[in-house]
Amino acid sequence: MLKKGLLTSVIVKEVRHIFRDPVSCLLLFLMPALILILFGYALSFEVHHMNIAVMNPSHNVEAERLFTKIDANPKINVTQRIESVDQMDAAFAKHNTRAVVVYDDGIDIFVDGTSPTLIAYAESLLTNIISDFWAEEYHTDALNTDVKTPQVRFLYNPSLKKEYMPVPGLVLMIFILVSSIVLGTSINKEKDHGTFKLMRMTPLTNLQIIAGKSIPYFIISIFHVLVVYAVCVYFGIAIKGSLALFFCLCILYALCCMSLGLLIASLCDKPLEVLILCWIVLFIPNVFLSGFIFSVDSLGFPLKQIVSALPGTAFIDAFRGIAYKGTGFIETVGPFVILITETVLAFFISLIGFRRTLPK
Repeated sequence: MLKKGLLTSVIVKEVRHIFRDPVSCLLLFLMPALILILFGYALSFEVHHMNIAVMNPSHNVEAERLFTKIDANPKINVTQRIESVDQMDAAFAKHNTRAVVVYDDGIDIFVDGTSPTLIAYAESLLTNIISDFWAEEYHTDALNTDVKTPQVRFLYNPSLKKEYMPVPGLVLMIFILVSSIVLGTSINKEKDHGTFKLMRMTPLTNLQIIAGKSIPYFIISIFHVLVVYAVCVYFGIAIKGSLALFFCLCILYALCCMSLGLLIASLCDKPLEVLILCWIVLFIPNVFLSGFIFSVDSLGFPLKQIVSALPGTAFIDAFRGIAYKGTGFIETVGPFVILITETVLAFFISLIGFRRTLPK
């Protein structure tokens, strides 16, 4: 009876400990639920909402019937009509267009070659719809009919070089690791070991201490930006847009990651808590929901709107636009606004958090 009573006490103690510790609750309840939602419902390699543009320069009636059939497919949204090839780059840059179907002397399908998860799917989906269209038009098998066979062309990465695919996502992970996780755990090591209180005994303010802790990691982030550029040059990945804009994007994303790492550090007391929260809140959503592994177009409408506000999604969209498509600031102003807003908000909220937990 004594042993049974002691065992019950240990069980009760552990249950209380679990529900008293927010990080344990996150790991035990939120993490499994997040994995189930992401991989069981939200994420897939199948695209559900792909935006395309169409072009009919000869105003062919048959082309209009084809475009109507394409737009009727629930997985495709015809969002724009363009009048000339000169408007194609703007369609891809400004309107989140994934493909353009041109019906003239023949049928040409132009696919965004910078999005690895969309290349094969967009080609297969559109060619199947066109084949079905010819079968309905001629009441026979389209493969045995003398009809126009679509020609698929890949823009911005015509040779489909595999090096183009992982670079933005790898840069994303590097900055989350260096600028968020390592910085956040480093600050909380100071809090855990009591050295932060010693630094607070100096004339320095919280802002100056945080700046002193952050500047070395910012310099390391700049070093990694230069390494990323060197890797792009080595693998023959030309930065088609402005180099200044490219470096500004990478530095801004590094600052955003640093601010988010500081925010998490201001809410936690232990380095392990910072590490766990950075993985749950920053690493997993930004890696799996940013378009690096799974296409954002595979998500449902409500979730897609939320995901578009993630810093990783904004960074990858802007990176592909500037580096691969040669877009300028006007075309990428949306991602820049998201990154700047989240950087400023996270930084000032983290200052409030440090002021609350570490008063002068």
